[in-house]
Amino acid sequence: MADVVWLKRGAEAELRRVEFLGRSAVEKFRVPKAYRLGQLDEELRRARIRMEARLMSEARGAGVSVPVIYDVNLVDNKIVMEFIDGPTLKEVLDQGGPPAREAAKEMGRIAGRLHRAGIIHGDLTTSNMILRDGRIVLIDFSLGGKGSTAEERGVDLHLLREALTSAHKNATAYYREVLAGYRETLGAGAKASIAKVKEIEGRGRYT
Repeated sequence: MADVVWLKRGAEAELRRVEFLGRSAVEKFRVPKAYRLGQLDEELRRARIRMEARLMSEARGAGVSVPVIYDVNLVDNKIVMEFIDGPTLKEVLDQGGPPAREAAKEMGRIAGRLHRAGIIHGDLTTSNMILRDGRIVLIDFSLGGKGSTAEERGVDLHLLREALTSAHKNATAYYREVLAGYRETLGAGAKASIAKVKEIEGRGRYT
């Protein structure tokens, strides 16, 4: 690999744009935590790498577009995956109009597919979705896990709503489209998750 370009440096991971076997790629390295015992830190980082790779594979199987994984390195705690080129959903929604509303609805469908497969993404934001060739590609499963309860799904949807509210002036209209897409995909199972979102919001107001 050569010609490394930093994309993001966060508390949990560092992302670099690299070349892998002649292909444009992203290398994701999970950052060590000095406050944890060395062996425990290594085990936790490896576990998160395994989980992220597993969730991406399962999401693809559930009909969600995700980056292709090129390599998983459990020694160096790295994942190398396909580089996705395109605007984020944040940029798409900022432009408004029918394409933005349809993109919001597709966000709901994606959340529904994940939840139907027992996957909780943990960070459903418009910055973690990229539009490529007319399809939304979901990235960054680093906070994800397995779960199928109404509470777990509701928290995932609540985070999505909070992300919309904090980043988009038309958040209310977009969230309606999200719920329409979610119901379309998850069917009757969507009702409990959506009700839980309202319950979670109520907790926030009265704590």
